Order: sequence, then C-alpha cells, then structure tokens
Amino acid sequence: MFYNPPPVEAKKIVERQFLQEKTFNGKFEVVWNFIAPYIKEVPNTFVKTVDRSIFWRKEGNKEFISAKDEYYLSESIEAYTKSIADAPVGSEELSLAYANRSAVLFRASLYEDCLLDIERSLKSGYPDHLKTKLYVRQALCFKALKPNSKLEADISMASAMQWLSNFKEKSPNYNITNEYSKMMNELKEPREINKFIPEIKNDNAIIVGASDAIELKKTNKNNQHIVATRDIKSGEFIYISEPFAAAINTELRFTNCWHCCRSTLAGVPCDDCPSVIYCSDICKKRAWHSYHNIECSVLGLLIKHDRLEKFSKFGMITEHYFREKYLIKSLNSVGGLIELKKKIDNIDSMKNKEVIFTNGILDVNTIDNFLRLDYFEATSPECTFESAIRAVLIVTIFALKTDIFGKQMTLKDLIKSKDKKILILGELILRYTMIARRNSQFCDTDGSKKVTLTHGVMFSFENMLVQNCDPHVNWYGYESNIAVVAERPIKKGEKIRISTAGRYQDVSLSERRMSFASLNLPCKCLACVRELPLMMNLPSYKSLKLSNQVERELDRIMIKSAGYSELIAEGDAEKLLKIKDTLYKMTDKFYQHVTVPCREASFFPLMIGMVHQVLSTPRCII
Repeated sequence: MFYNPPPVEAKKIVERQFLQEKTFNGKFEVVWNFIAPYIKEVPNTFVKTVDRSIFWRKEGNKEFISAKDEYYLSESIEAYTKSIADAPVGSEELSLAYANRSAVLFRASLYEDCLLDIERSLKSGYPDHLKTKLYVRQALCFKALKPNSKLEADISMASAMQWLSNFKEKSPNYNITNEYSKMMNELKEPREINKFIPEIKNDNAIIVGASDAIELKKTNKNNQHIVATRDIKSGEFIYISEPFAAAINTELRFTNCWHCCRSTLAGVPCDDCPSVIYCSDICKKRAWHSYHNIECSVLGLLIKHDRLEKFSKFGMITEHYFREKYLIKSLNSVGGLIELKKKIDNIDSMKNKEVIFTNGILDVNTIDNFLRLDYFEATSPECTFESAIRAVLIVTIFALKTDIFGKQMTLKDLIKSKDKKILILGELILRYTMIARRNSQFCDTDGSKKVTLTHGVMFSFENMLVQNCDPHVNWYGYESNIAVVAERPIKKGEKIRISTAGRYQDVSLSERRMSFASLNLPCKCLACVRELPLMMNLPSYKSLKLSNQVERELDRIMIKSAGYSELIAEGDAEKLLKIKDTLYKMTDKFYQHVTVPCREASFFPLMIGMVHQVLSTPRCII
C-alpha cells in the first residue's frame, strides 16, 4: 500500500461523501484530501543495472544448458530478454545477452531472428575474444537461409578468421574448420512460421481501415451506423486496423511487444527503463513519441504496486495500463493537462457527439473520436472509491517522477500544493478509467497453453456497428491489428450487426441480460425480444418448407461439414487454411436458402468463428 492506513471511522465518513459527489472532479477531490496526508515516500524509479542483467543471463544459461523440458528454449529466451532489458545501454552485458539469445534462436532454427541479435550484439560492443564464434553462427544462418548463395556466408567467415587469434588466446584447441563443418552437417532447415494475414479486398475511400463494402449512414433517429454498400460474402473482412491503443498482460511484457502486443522472440528494450520490450525499433519509436516518453519514468512503480496489491483480475490490471497509455497519448497530442481539460469540456458541451471527419476522412482512432466514446458516468457503480484511490496513486507517482505539473515535486510539496492541475489530472484519470472499463476488449490466448488472457484493446469501430445478439460479424486480434470478418452473408443495405454479449445461439438469454445490466442498456434485438432458444433447440432445416432439390443440396453440405467440424476441433492452422474458402461458400449457400432461425444454419458462423480463433492465435513456435 502506498499510504499509511487512515482511521477506520474517518474512512467510512469519506466513503459516504464520495458517494454524494456527482462529478469525477468532486469524487477525486474528496479522496485526495483524505488520502494525501497519509501518502508514503515513493521508492526510486526502477533503473537498469549490470547486476540484474548478469543475474538473468545466468538464469538463461541454466535453462539453455539443462534443457529440462519442452519449454527450455522459450524460457531461456525470456531470461536472456530480461537480461537485455536490464542491461544499461553501452554496457558489455547488453552485447553478451544479445549473443546468448542468438544462440538459442539458432538452435530453434529461427535464423532471421538470430541474425538480428548477432548484429545487435556486435553493435553493442561484443568482446573481441568472443567474436569468432558469433561470426561462425552468422555464416551458418546465411547458409541456412540462402543455401545457394556463398557471398554473405563467406564474408562472415572472413570476419570470423579476422578475430580467430583473439579467440584462441582463451580457447587454444579451437579448430574453426572442423567446428564449421560439424555445424554445417547438423544445420536444420529454417523453421516455417506460416501466418494467415487478413486482407481488405478494396480499401474504403473515406473510412480508414475499412473495406469499400461498407459506409457510414445516419438513421431517422440521427444515429450513425455502418451499412453494407453491396452484398458481403461470408469470410470477407470489412475492417482491419490497429486499435487506438493496446495493453498486454504485464506477465508477458518480456515475450510480447509493449506497443503492439504481438509476441516476439527477438525483442528490443527501452533505452531508459528495464520494464518493457518491443518487437522492433519501429514500435519502440512509436511508443516513445506516443506515450512512453512519460510512462517510462513511472511504469516500473505502477507494476510493482499492482504486484504488492496482488490484483488477481487480469482485466483490471490491463485496464490500468490502458488508461495510462490513453491519457499520456492524449496529453502528448494536445499539449498538456489544461489543453486536454479544455478539449474534453468543449466536447461535453456539444449536443452532437457524432464521430469527427478530418478533411472528409473518418479515422475512429483519433483523440477527438476517442473522447466521444461512451463511458461510465461518475454516478455509476463502476466509479468506485478504490478507483479514486488508484487515481491518487497515479497522481502521486506522476508528480514525483515526471514534470507533468511543470516540474518534479517532492512529496512534501505535493501534499501542500494547491495547484489545480492535481485535481484536473485526478479527474482525467477517473474519466479515462471509465472509458476503458466501458470499451475495453480482451484477447484470450497466446498459443502457449500457459496463459489465457494476453492483451486488451480499445475497439472504437465496434461502436458504429449495431448491437445485436444475432450478429453478422465478429472481430479477432491478428497480431497488432483488429480484424472484423463476416461470419455469415450480409445483404446490400443491411445495418451490420455485432454482439458484445455473445450470440443467442451460444449464450443463454439470462447470461446476455447480465452482460447488458452493467451498461444499463437492455438489448431490444429480435433474438432477445422473442426469447429465441439456444442453437440445439432451434428448428432443423428439415422442418422448413423447402423444395426437395434445396433440401438435398443442404443435406450434401451437412455431410461435408461434419468432416470440417472434426478438422476445426483439431485446431491445425495449416489444414484450416485449406478448407476455409469452401466453408465460406457452404455458409453462403445455406443462408441463401434458409432465412429464419435454424439449428444447422447457426452452426456455420460458429465454425467460421472457430477457424479465425485458431488462425488469429499466435502459434507456439518453440
């Protein structure tokens, strides 16, 4: 706990005052005035240290050498990655950690990643007396990747020979020719990492990330909805884009990119803090300019606090880092606290909360459109006393470790300060918490069978789709992108439907109503109004008045689909890639003839969803 326990009776009084306040500002002020005198000194910011880097490198060595179980490669890579994250820039430890990780990547036949780490190790000042073995490894990578080319491998071997005398000072019996020949004989083919990459057939000229198969239209009630501009077939992607921001499970921050959340075996660290890694220098730069320039100084402390508090709810922890990322991204975008507060007040004063077009282009991931998202009000049960206490923690850490208030402050000065920016920041944190709580979505597997929830995203595009428990589309996290796919055919002119509570065929009405209860928005779709039953209790197509010819055609589709069900249950991505297009056609054919609730027709969107669940799951390569 970051503050000393206040008197119990006083806390009860403040909790009642908190409930009486109707605004985020008022709620935060009540809690700030109560908690501030009890706040304890915040420890020093987490920094990179040689000792920690050495510790994790030794842990990686143990894992790699022992090869104790099937996970030894991934576990040694993670340990070396932590060593890389902890190593100060310019230190020998950084070069050693990169080199050691390259050895694991080489054994895993991940030669392209291995080459990246070799290059990083050399640029980081890898010791001269060890360079020969590193250049030999580099040469072997080139031979594995380009077996018919000699140029790159020969250049690497020439470099290996250049440093051989240095190497032999400590390993006099080393024979480079024999070693190279032996390793060439043992060289394996590059590990195949086949990925399905979703694509938009034709880009939309107005909506960023969308297909030309959709457009934004107003209804008579002045609501905005996405509508099909033509018939859309099953399996067609209508929207692919990076989310406004994403946050990973912090337990995965050394195996997944902190910015885009994709898994990485050859991540690069932040230059300043030891808390995160990135899949590439591109993500590293984007993160820094977007939010990590401020987050860098406070992230380690926030993670430590979450661990001490022993938060068990993954969604809650991820929500914290959503909020910090969104908030800092907004501050960087508009120029500061006062400017952001003015922008929000301006938006709140508007009657028209429609999405904003910029020069005729709609990008739902802009700050202006983010701030127009629905959120839980300050009077909502979701805006809890504990949320406000967390806001006090964040304000404290930001004040002591950044210059967000114009300069870094001491705890004594912070507690005494009457700066209105303190209350503004607290208010914004609470508001952003409620935005995240209302709009966050979660991806629930990383392919390793060890973790059930990997990361969360803010999926703004979903708000322009019609909520309906008999949906047309669903979304999947394909690496750093959100991809929306049609799981059944959609007719031209139809409003495109998505479900936030689950399909009526799979999720009971009572469960769906529980999901909507927290939003205070009862669903009025036909499935809910008519209380349609679960899939297995729906009528069969055989009970419908279909022609004999159509019924025979559907019989053939059902026979074929039985084999597909078995393949989908296996979860083999390579096999699913071969059958997916046929499955889409079968789905279209079924819905061509069956237009009423039907048991068998309902099964096809379910199968398409299961296919994309497998294809979008990062495969456990090692």
